[in-house]
Amino acid sequence: MKKPGVLIAVLLLCSVAPLAQKKLPSRTIRFQGAPQYTQEELLAATGLKPDSRLSPNDVKAHAKLLNDTGLFAVVKFSNDSKGLLFTLTPSSQLFPMHLDNLPLKPGKELDDKLHQRFPLYHGLLPASGSMVEGICHTFEEMLAAQGIKATVKAELTGGLGSKKITAMNFTATSPSIHIGAIHLAGVSAAMLTQASSLAGGTAGNAFDTDNTAVGLERAFEDLYQEQGYAAVKIEVSQLAPHIISDQAVDIPFTVSVSEGGVYKLGSISYPANALVPRAEAEKILSKYPAGSGRPLDLFLLAVRDAYHARGYLDCSVVSHPLFNEATHIVNYSLEIAPGTIYKMGPVQFDGAPDAMNAKLTRLWTIAPGQTFNEGYVSSFAALAQKKDKALAKWMQTVITNYDVKLDSTTHQVNCIFHFAKAALNSQ
Repeated sequence: MKKPGVLIAVLLLCSVAPLAQKKLPSRTIRFQGAPQYTQEELLAATGLKPDSRLSPNDVKAHAKLLNDTGLFAVVKFSNDSKGLLFTLTPSSQLFPMHLDNLPLKPGKELDDKLHQRFPLYHGLLPASGSMVEGICHTFEEMLAAQGIKATVKAELTGGLGSKKITAMNFTATSPSIHIGAIHLAGVSAAMLTQASSLAGGTAGNAFDTDNTAVGLERAFEDLYQEQGYAAVKIEVSQLAPHIISDQAVDIPFTVSVSEGGVYKLGSISYPANALVPRAEAEKILSKYPAGSGRPLDLFLLAVRDAYHARGYLDCSVVSHPLFNEATHIVNYSLEIAPGTIYKMGPVQFDGAPDAMNAKLTRLWTIAPGQTFNEGYVSSFAALAQKKDKALAKWMQTVITNYDVKLDSTTHQVNCIFHFAKAALNSQ
């Protein structure tokens, strides 16, 4: 990894060359410029004690330890009337930590262990440096304690999770880590065949630290709810020990099911004060193919799409069930949190010749600052071809796709259409 930061040493400790390496009397050591770290944490990170006796080269070496962490853009040191002073400029680019496929449990306990080893670790990491390298080795040691001889690498990865964050991603590159056997509990005879099939089809897939347990829970919930078990509750637990070989590690799980009864769908109540009328959601719902999903899921999807069409891209829709045990009917009420309206930013047509670019720009009707319309963007290419014959002829020779980039701070959406020349069919 590249060594980050710039080390600037301002050394006023001694000006006489023959005495350059002489240990000076103990002086108070202080840090300024990085209030997010305590003086004790910074001392520990440099390997210093509060009243250490240091030569100039000692000071340089300990300052280098700070610089090498990657947490600081600049590390300066100087001597004043009070003692040795380190002046720090923290890096402006720090990233959250994400575990890709490591069979470790993220959370406070893991963070506390890392903080004990790396006093400046507060949950955010630099793009490179000794801290990132050290955490890789620490994870390897933790896995070795489980009997897993793994190689762990770290790299910046974008697009993780619903917020599309960039994170420092830690991955076990060898051995490969898989979902192991899935043990079922609480499954009735009526659902045993389907539940066993799902469990068998999932075992052997790649293990994901964050998503495997959540994914199993959702998969089994969907399986049961499709059969009318609207009150089903799923609990997923990771089991020990792991099944370890030279080539792979299998992580076994237990899926415990509380089935509840079978219910028929009753009514879905819509908030009276909703910003988007129910009729708009039902219009979208009517366009979905018959039998393409569960009625409740399709309605929730239609509501979300209706809000997205009005620029509410952060819209959250939650359904709350009300079970009637006497009739075995479940009614739902919706809770809608629309969020902030997103506005249109600039649009680009990458790969289009000047003449086609001009035509596309002329046909595009959402000006910057107007409400973003997700449906308009997805249908624009087809709409443009209908309105201009020359454009339609050219677009038949290219492959078209688009990217939308959301800025959650400014609530602006930038859109880029990409046009790549289509490969000719060989005869």
